[in-house]
Amino acid sequence: MKPFATSSSVYSNRYRSSDTASLAKAADIKESDEILNPIFLPLPASPLVAAEILHKTVDMKAVSKKFSVLKKKYDFTLVEGIGGVMVPITKKILLLDVMKGMKLPTIIVSSTRLGSINHTILTINACKLKKIPVLGIIFNQMPKNPSIVESMTPGYIEKLTNATTISIIPFLDDCNFKNVGMYLGRASTIKKIISRLTLS
Repeated sequence: MKPFATSSSVYSNRYRSSDTASLAKAADIKESDEILNPIFLPLPASPLVAAEILHKTVDMKAVSKKFSVLKKKYDFTLVEGIGGVMVPITKKILLLDVMKGMKLPTIIVSSTRLGSINHTILTINACKLKKIPVLGIIFNQMPKNPSIVESMTPGYIEKLTNATTISIIPFLDDCNFKNVGMYLGRASTIKKIISRLTLS
């Protein structure tokens, strides 16, 4: 599910957002765009800013309703965020509040680029303040020949936050679901997370 999406253009006749199309393909599901992505705003900005510029409203009840439909239908529901946990959805609601309201644990996708330690720690601390469980971190697009700083970044983040590294996915020339899944499939942590979510 991609509750909120914003973009400068509509991706296709079936899916307004390319992110929603990718999620549907990866999960191999045929749900409608309205179910998977209840809020789409054709302006690349936070939902709050896009809605105000376009004179639209963000219907949080629609988001909750569609999430409930998916939650009842599937063993577990993967929900993709938008930007970061502090992105404003409305004047009173941040993405963090949506996660809390949906009772969602989180997997943080980070990188090893300069600034990643700061951004990742801020995200984890924000989740902790809201008592949102952090299941772990996926480090994406590790360079083929990482610098010493890039190679040490995941370890430092683990030490500073006590968060678990789920997987380190290298930069892939041929980035597709099969190749990314191969790296995630090797991670014992992801198997435990899926098992736990399925049973909860």
